[in-house]
Amino acid sequence: MADNSTHEIGKRLMANTIDDIARTDPERTVCIMPEITDSSDSFVNLNFRQLAHAVNYMSWWIEKSFGRHNGSPQETLAYLGANDSRYLIIVIACNKTGYQPLLSSTRNSQAAQLRLLEMTDCSKLAYSSERKQKADEIEEHRSDLKSVQIPSLSEMLASDTELYLFTKTFDEVKNDVAFIAHSSGTTGFPKPIRLTYGYFGALDHGRYVPIPEGRTAGVPDRLTPNDLILSTTPFFHMMGFSLMVMTVFHGIPCVILPDKPLSTDLLTTTLNSTKPTAALFPPCILEDMTASLESMDALSGLRQVYFGGGPLSPDAGRKVSERTKLVSFLGMTEGGWVLSLVPKEKENWSYFEWSPTFGIKMESIGEGGLAEMVLHRHERPDLQPIFHTFPDIPAYHTKDLYSPHPTNPGLWKFHGRLDDVIVLNNGEKFNPVTMEKIIEGHPLVARAVVVGLGKFQTALIAEPNWNQGIPDENKFIEEIWPTVQEANRISVAHGRVMKDKIGMATREKPFSTTPKGSTQRRLVTDSYQDEIEALYNKRASADAWIDTISGATELSDIVQVVRNMVSGIINLSPANFTDQMDLYSIGLDSLQTLQLSTILQVAGFKTFTPQMVYANPSVDKLSNLLYGIVHGVQTEESAIARSERVDALVKRYTDDLHQPGVGTNGMSGINGAVKKRAVILTGSTGSLGTYILNNLLNNSNVSKVYCLNRTTDAQGRQTQSFKQKGLTSLEGSQADKVEFHTVSLNKEHFGLSDTTIYTKMLSTVDTVIHNAWRMDFNISVESFQDQIQAVRRLIDFCTQSTHHAHFYFMSSIGAIGEWKRSDGDTVPEVPFESCDVALRQGYGEAKHICERICLAASKMGVSTTILRLGQIGGPTTEAGMWNPWEWLPAIVQTSKTIGKIPRTLGAAPLDWIPVDTLSTIIQDLIHTRQTQKTNPCAVFHLVNPIRTTWGALLPSIHKAYSNTIQPIDMQDWIEELERIEKPSPEDLSTKPALKLLGFYRSLVQGEGALSVPLSVERTKEASVTMQSLGPISGELMGNWLRQWNF
Repeated sequence: MADNSTHEIGKRLMANTIDDIARTDPERTVCIMPEITDSSDSFVNLNFRQLAHAVNYMSWWIEKSFGRHNGSPQETLAYLGANDSRYLIIVIACNKTGYQPLLSSTRNSQAAQLRLLEMTDCSKLAYSSERKQKADEIEEHRSDLKSVQIPSLSEMLASDTELYLFTKTFDEVKNDVAFIAHSSGTTGFPKPIRLTYGYFGALDHGRYVPIPEGRTAGVPDRLTPNDLILSTTPFFHMMGFSLMVMTVFHGIPCVILPDKPLSTDLLTTTLNSTKPTAALFPPCILEDMTASLESMDALSGLRQVYFGGGPLSPDAGRKVSERTKLVSFLGMTEGGWVLSLVPKEKENWSYFEWSPTFGIKMESIGEGGLAEMVLHRHERPDLQPIFHTFPDIPAYHTKDLYSPHPTNPGLWKFHGRLDDVIVLNNGEKFNPVTMEKIIEGHPLVARAVVVGLGKFQTALIAEPNWNQGIPDENKFIEEIWPTVQEANRISVAHGRVMKDKIGMATREKPFSTTPKGSTQRRLVTDSYQDEIEALYNKRASADAWIDTISGATELSDIVQVVRNMVSGIINLSPANFTDQMDLYSIGLDSLQTLQLSTILQVAGFKTFTPQMVYANPSVDKLSNLLYGIVHGVQTEESAIARSERVDALVKRYTDDLHQPGVGTNGMSGINGAVKKRAVILTGSTGSLGTYILNNLLNNSNVSKVYCLNRTTDAQGRQTQSFKQKGLTSLEGSQADKVEFHTVSLNKEHFGLSDTTIYTKMLSTVDTVIHNAWRMDFNISVESFQDQIQAVRRLIDFCTQSTHHAHFYFMSSIGAIGEWKRSDGDTVPEVPFESCDVALRQGYGEAKHICERICLAASKMGVSTTILRLGQIGGPTTEAGMWNPWEWLPAIVQTSKTIGKIPRTLGAAPLDWIPVDTLSTIIQDLIHTRQTQKTNPCAVFHLVNPIRTTWGALLPSIHKAYSNTIQPIDMQDWIEELERIEKPSPEDLSTKPALKLLGFYRSLVQGEGALSVPLSVERTKEASVTMQSLGPISGELMGNWLRQWNF
């Protein structure tokens, strides 16, 4: 194998570089990625040892599945996948096996996918399980296509493999294709863009191109290995994949978002959880984040905020630039990053200053100072990525137009495209010419111009055919609207024109045309600038919406309006979806969510936010919300009285409960049973779930454990989690004792395609431990209905089971978080039938509802146990670790850095239980409950009966750090951090508490803290482990400190 470490920068190959780092620095972080389990959405590190292992594994897998390709011309292997690290793994594995990988956008239409396969002569397709439906649809139209589902990442990492040699040198392959990207398809079908190894070599070298002394480069590849960068761009796009290139060549780790619709809540949560130092955003998302104080606080923790792909509104840019460094960056698939310099003046954040070493020339087009950016060859074109993509041209005309700064001629602002393509502020592009031609086909329309540069959505200016006896503007729009709808049907979703964004031209300002009769788009747009701005501020359609909703006597009228609005936005006929369907399951994405909320804001719902769509993601739910708001029945914040909403949900999921049928004695259980039985465990791959599973597998009275998880790769995740925690390997007899099944618990038969598995569980299972739950503290209780429905399905299973299975529900102290001292001096271990005791958040309310379902089921004869969990601590063992990204480890690391530590934790009680001890207590409770003959619904509080104080743990921290940390008041500690107005990357790395200041303020203020203790007497009676449990000790804190190794 070639020794890549000896190669000069610009001649390195990623495959060799990965193997070299895996050998010399195996624990170096590649990325921080989601570890999505049924019980948590935590993040884990992927290191180069694991990456190299996965690449080698997939290289052998590709050879086995598709054959090794060493001939010429190169053969293409297409990939469609979930947005995760497997993109990098697949690309490098293709490089090793001689294939050219085609990363096709998962957003492409089926016709576009087929066209790309045809243009690249591709007959091989790999896909992840999440994209199976798309792969199947493509295969239906390509009989010669061989498609194979790739393994999960967990399987790649957990499986044995050996080195897959890659012996080629840079000079041998520099002109070979390493990666096939494609254009956006704004002017037709997307076109493949073949990127060579030489292109990536030039990207490698780009970081080292000199810039003037004292200046800062405006591109993210100048970050350092101490940084951590978050990207919101998918990895099938070169902008997203380039972050992986930066990781490999320059050691800059990145954060990978969960594969979910992009929202401000998701981004804010991820920023707070992973604490990156920099992030890349599309303008529309950044603009939405500026409307939320919580999101702005999260952005403030970043050292640099990069935006690109379209213009950013001045107001949003001003807000962000006041909080942190805002950098406008430019990149292109064909040419990589365009080297620019950050303007010296902060207020010029929207301008570019080109580096003099990059070969950029601004060539005037003779209109108002506008110039086109042209990339010219310099003395080393092999170090310019664009001339690897286009090796035979002397200069590359980008067709991007820029306007000069009014006083500083060295600065340029993006103005638009030389051609007709419109770039919206979310970076989406489209060509409006076909739409315009359809609209011009209406007899009342002479000419039509679609606009939208720098806006969230498009607008239309139509010039009437004045010879046709034109009515007033409103009637004119009504007349042409069906034709506009026809044009919308052939347009990409982001290019469609809404009815309230149509304007009529005037006789006084006829459209400018060329001598050939073509409309001069730019001159028309300039001429109608005021009218266009008025359209975007127009409220005309808002009155229509309000009239429609306010005048409705039946909810069905509003349902019809909402249904049609959704249909128009996602371009899907109402016949193809029901009013109850989750909108995100039928194609609504994050950008369309923003569009929908914007429309509703214009319609009069001024405080309506995208989060309200996420919280009410169906036509029915949105309709009920809007109907109530308009008619004064409810507000945006609370659709109906909390108690009514909660009680209605309880009633919905308990009304038709049945008594168990005839079966064996349900009290014969795990430890008290005469013969061995089987257990269902949901959410086994999370931290607590892993320890519970370990206990079950080591229990000789358990013959089988059915692990039911949402993820398709649960077994691989479980194996990896066992290894990390130092638990018994899931091999040999242990492997025979456990079965993993992918389920949808809220569906009939748990969504199992093989119903014989469900039948087998019914006949054998006598214990159901429900540990799976969605960890989201932002969404409403209604959005937890899948989780609530899952509890009901599990209760139904217990009812039907042969052995009258006992149901154990992992609840939360959030279910009783609103308990007041006036309610009693302690919180008793009993179920409650009033939601007044539950925290006023969807999470706590949903747990409360499920507790009441358990209570109702117990009255029908189902044995149920409710376990209210408190704060779970790290393990007592040497292996394993309390997640270092959480709030307590962040305090410790930050305190070590600044030499000061809070002497208290505000109102936070120190009644934590170590996670492995907690799993043993749960095992005790199962033993006790399975042998009891009374109390069909028992409640246990799983908090430490012996509280300690933060002060009692401080000596261990002082000892670990040689008494270099001074205790101070927590408020003073917070203020100390608040004085760091613009934290550097090193600050954010060594002072992670900077990202959680809002949470720490809430501890000082006592928010969410119970005013009385929780009773634990029943738990102590039922668990010998609980009886002997001591407080969190200094020794245990010392163990956690060693594991964190700050």
